Amino acid sequence: MSFERRHRACRRALGLLADFYRANPCRMARVHLLAASAVTLGRFWGVSEPFARLGAAVMPVDERGQPRTREWASYARACEEHLPWEVRDERWIEAHIRDVARAREQGHEAAFLEEARAHAREPLWRLLVQHVEMTLGARLFDQPALAGAVPGETAMAHGLALSLSRMLSACWSLLRHYAFATVRALCVPRERDDAGLVGERRAAWLLLGSFLTAWTAASVYRRGVKAVHRGQSTRPSDVWPLLASALGPEVARVDPRVRRFYANPGAWNTRASVTFSSLPARMMAWVATRLFGQGLFEQGPCTFPGRFRTFRRADGSMHFVRELYCDGVLREFDSDFIVRGGRLHEVFVEQGLDLELDVHVLEDGGLRLRGGTLRWHGLRMPPFGRGVEFRIHPASDDSERVDIIGTLGRGSVPETALGRIHYEAWLASAEASVG
Repeated sequence: MSFERRHRACRRALGLLADFYRANPCRMARVHLLAASAVTLGRFWGVSEPFARLGAAVMPVDERGQPRTREWASYARACEEHLPWEVRDERWIEAHIRDVARAREQGHEAAFLEEARAHAREPLWRLLVQHVEMTLGARLFDQPALAGAVPGETAMAHGLALSLSRMLSACWSLLRHYAFATVRALCVPRERDDAGLVGERRAAWLLLGSFLTAWTAASVYRRGVKAVHRGQSTRPSDVWPLLASALGPEVARVDPRVRRFYANPGAWNTRASVTFSSLPARMMAWVATRLFGQGLFEQGPCTFPGRFRTFRRADGSMHFVRELYCDGVLREFDSDFIVRGGRLHEVFVEQGLDLELDVHVLEDGGLRLRGGTLRWHGLRMPPFGRGVEFRIHPASDDSERVDIIGTLGRGSVPETALGRIHYEAWLASAEASVG
């Protein structure tokens, strides 16, 4: 393929990319569009066929503008359903990491580097190598992320930090090349938009627009740093002997569905509804959400979709994340469940809170988890935790469902609830039975 044909393919790919991200936006998309528009202005696809193949391999769409893989289709659905930005970024990261892994397995990166060695003395080829080193070469944790050992956000955060470091320390010639190409494209463009091909002036505006908004990816970096110690991502088949350790022989009285739920909540689907008894109670929830970064204050007659996620800590404890999608905003409850001395504890690591839970088996085979002693960084606190109670009930029919009802009461009387959250959880195999 000639230089001109490869460059035209790059211009067409940039148009498809811009259209796809316009309809399906996320914060990481701005970074991708920034890199793609820079490559187009640099005319790099035309210089090297392996480089062009490498770029095409990480495109989210095919030549018809449709999602190219199952992961990109999942990302597009998240955007269509107006899921929170954090969920869209997460699905983007998963899809992109898998694309990069496949491109490396197919030898595109190795073929480019081998060709680049034959042109090591040519300045333009050195710029191509710098671009690859600044982007794909900074992605050192993709394989651990695919294996679930490292969160995808953490792998991307490390890559972003390393890319920025390399850009500021060793890639000034590449940045100058992009800056000159952008100015030239705005002032004296050599190519104009034509039949699906992005012209130089539009590519320059895409680059500038992406440059001005790419800073929003800093939130992905912060989320990745925060998640670095959350543990190994679990499979649906993974289990914890959590209830057996906390209840001993009494666990035989617990309904099998409740036991299966607490063996691995991440294997269950969920949705939730929230109510507050008064406006002051909702304001208290708002303040707590802002102060601690966890919780929610949204309420309404509808249920919020969400998911449970579980991770295994190095000490074997369960890291349990409950996520709710509240009108496009992600609300999280993030804690560890640990058994110490036969007692179940819920530990909020970031806040330094340790809540001992009293576990009691109910008549229907469900459980009551009531807050007990609350400690903050080891210091015993007043009995705030006693107002927290969760009741877990198996479904009244034979379906694989449980209802989890949490209340926040006044003082030690949970029945006088200030707020109430009702989770409905079901296994994927029971999806058809859930309306």
